[in-house]
Amino acid sequence: MKYFVAHDLGTSGLKSSLFSAEGELVKSVIREYEANFKGREATQNPDLLYRAVLEGSRQLAKIVKPEDILALSFSAQMNACLLIDKEGNPLHDTLIWADTRSEKQASELTEKLGFDYIYELTANRPSANYSLYKLMWIRDNWPDIYNSAYKMLQAKDYVSYKLTGKIFTDHSDASGTGAYDINQGKWSDELIESAGVRRELFPQIINSVDPVGKIIPELAEQMGLSSETIVVAGGGDGPCATVGAGCVENDQFYLTYGTSAWIGGTTDQPVFDPDRALFCFAHIIPNKYMPLGTMQAAGTSYQYIRTLFEDENLSARDYDQLAAEIKPGSEGLIFLPYLIGERSPIWDPKASGAFIGMRTNHQKPAYIRAVLEGIAYNLEWILQSFRKTKQIDQMVITGGGAISPIIRQIFADVLDLEFLVPENIQESTSIAAAIMAGIGSGYYQDFSSLKEFLKMKDKTIQNPENVKTYQNYKTVFKKSYQGLKEVMFELDNLR
Repeated sequence: MKYFVAHDLGTSGLKSSLFSAEGELVKSVIREYEANFKGREATQNPDLLYRAVLEGSRQLAKIVKPEDILALSFSAQMNACLLIDKEGNPLHDTLIWADTRSEKQASELTEKLGFDYIYELTANRPSANYSLYKLMWIRDNWPDIYNSAYKMLQAKDYVSYKLTGKIFTDHSDASGTGAYDINQGKWSDELIESAGVRRELFPQIINSVDPVGKIIPELAEQMGLSSETIVVAGGGDGPCATVGAGCVENDQFYLTYGTSAWIGGTTDQPVFDPDRALFCFAHIIPNKYMPLGTMQAAGTSYQYIRTLFEDENLSARDYDQLAAEIKPGSEGLIFLPYLIGERSPIWDPKASGAFIGMRTNHQKPAYIRAVLEGIAYNLEWILQSFRKTKQIDQMVITGGGAISPIIRQIFADVLDLEFLVPENIQESTSIAAAIMAGIGSGYYQDFSSLKEFLKMKDKTIQNPENVKTYQNYKTVFKKSYQGLKEVMFELDNLR
């Protein structure tokens, strides 16, 4: 029996999974680590991720013979900016996906080239979340670090470099930097030059399924792996989740709900949204694309309200049950889930969270359900952009937050569609990483091997009465943000 190790590098921890070549999940282990959030700053020590990969690999390698683990690969958080020197040492903590302090730099490049021009070139808005603008911010604010830099890396690419000594990125992660020409499938020299940053900082791009190299022998021994174990490039978590959700053919779509949440899918051509609410990445599947709309604080918002109402006697499932006690609409309570600004559909880094319609009768269950509905309203707003050109009545749902049937029902009712529920609902990104490891090692030919890994176990069907109730609330949700946008802007300036 042969095996593959999948490392899912998330924001708050690493999930390392051992899969057999027949698609069986043998075991997963989780290593938690910290990310630091302060206002618009969001940073992380890159070596926390590297050390977690070493330990996760070591634990899994004890289960089977080292020589039977053919390869490892990654699914990872995107939109990062980490500068290393020529010796490979990090020059600072990584500016992760949620860091939005480079708004000024994004505005400067937009004024120079034009919003629509940048969008048509990259299929991404010129947003402060993207790596290019973070690099410009470092140039402007940390010149000594910028001038000492050798390469700019993404989360998985730093780990891959530490394991192999080789520096690459893949097309999916490159397309999430804001410096990638999605029409040509390469770095945009025009964007990089116009941004005023050094071209040599951008690493060579390879396919997600390409091998980077073998693990450095001393590290392989430390990890309990064979020195013949191959490290395969891997990809960004969004495109990986797309494959793991079974969306490998044109116009297949899904929703994933975790710390953040998004609606995405697979297409044969790049998708350019006339309203610019959606964006598009290069896929981990060669010559395919992943259009999506993503919100910042999905599971983050639910965790926030549970922390505020913290009760040691209540589990996460207990909070779900409290939400189920309240009828759809949360007794007229609306929550805006913009705790760390927002990407899709409003693209407003100065947006903030809010409860609207508060009355004395609202107690803990109403607030909990309002938060879940607020997350769903925002996702439905994203879905509206897809539905302008696509007929979407069914999607796969994945992610840790989607385990709850109560949450799935709220989402199905608000989005007015049915969800297919995979057997391994939390494993979508890991499944993709395992398949990439298999392809990169030569064991699999292509992504058709997905059929060995993915099986559907359930459905969640929308309730027509609840769908009807939510129609008016979705309109009020939009109006709430639009009415408070100026207030949020002023509050952000006062902070």
